[in-house]
Formats: sequence, C-alpha cells, structure tokens
Amino acid sequence: MATAINARAARSSIKYLLILDFEATCGDAVQRQEIIEFPTLVYNFHEDKVEATFHEYVKPEVHPQLTPFCTELTGITQNVVDEAHNFPTVWMRFREFLDTHGFLDPEKMNTHIFVTCGDWDFKTMLPKQLDLSSVEHGRDEVGRPTEPYNRWINVKNPFKKHMNLPRTNLGMAGMLKKLKLELIGRHHSGIDDCHNILRIIQKLREAGWDPSATRASRLE
Repeated sequence: MATAINARAARSSIKYLLILDFEATCGDAVQRQEIIEFPTLVYNFHEDKVEATFHEYVKPEVHPQLTPFCTELTGITQNVVDEAHNFPTVWMRFREFLDTHGFLDPEKMNTHIFVTCGDWDFKTMLPKQLDLSSVEHGRDEVGRPTEPYNRWINVKNPFKKHMNLPRTNLGMAGMLKKLKLELIGRHHSGIDDCHNILRIIQKLREAGWDPSATRASRLE
C-alpha cells in the first residue's frame, strides 16, 4: 500500500513542500506585529520525509518587550527573543538556507511551494515585515514580495476538498481532530505547528492529494 501511495505522490510535479508557520508579537499594546518565530520544514512529498529544517527566533524592534498574552499564547519568553537576531539577519539566513537547497533557482520554481495553515503568514505578515525591515531580498522595485514568497498553498483548501467539507473552515486543531490525530507539542509554537501541519499533509497524501493540482493562493 505504501509503495502505491509513494508511486502516486511521485507523479506530482511539485516535489517539495516548504511548511511554514510564523509566530508574531501580539496583545492589546501591540499596534504593529513583528515576526518572532520563523520555522520551515522542507518536506519531500515524493518520498514522504523531512529533509531539512530552518528554525530561528527573531528579536522584535518596534515592540521589543513581549506582552504576557504573547508569551502565554506562544510559549516564547522574553529572554528567547532578547538573545535572538533581528529580522534582516534571520531573513538573510533563510535566504541562504533556501539557496542551499536550490529553492531560489528560477528554473526550479515549479518544483516546490510553501504550505501554511491559513493565508495570514504570506498574505499579511510577511509583506508587512519585509516593509518594516526594509530588506531587499524577496521584494520587487515597488516593495511587493517576489517568487517564491508570493504564492503558497493554504492547507485548509485541499483538506476541505478531500474531506468533503466545502463549508467548514476548521483551524489546525480542528483538522487534526477530524483526522483523529492528537495535537503534538504546543499549539501556537511555530515549529510544533509546522509538524502538526505536516501530519495533516501526510494524511492528504495518503488520500491521493496532488499539490500540483491545487490552486495556489497568490499575492496580486
């Protein structure tokens, strides 16, 4: 059975799913959110295995002091972000990470895509962070995110299709429950959420999902 699933998955033109889940500053006192946790799993969809992990915390600059609500929600403590690097440095390292794996090669853009749970990470948070930090990589001449950061798969969409739930907008915990899977780690820990999203993807893979046949979300 596993061999049949692997053979079917290998037919997808997309080989790698870059599973990402940002955590950001939050709370009533925060008027402008900033990324404080930056995790990404490189998942080989053809072979059903994680081949690499990027995971760094980020030091916020506009609101350097985390709110109690933020720490309670994410589990990220003040000393963790105090000891972290700022976003431009982490972004440069992420660029190097992607480049090392060939994910910035213009000729290979169709072989991989980011996957998130929801659209917030790439539709809202990343564009705002790139603008706030005034970084050059990943933006065009007018400041809009460029490939591969301007397209992604919201895992909720293929989940609804394969589970025949067209009107249901389940979050990650709800999708896990529907699949009869226990949530592992801490919800709203970025790296733990990535691993839980991976488990949802693996179930979709078993059900015959082809990510290359899924309409990606895009920034216009």
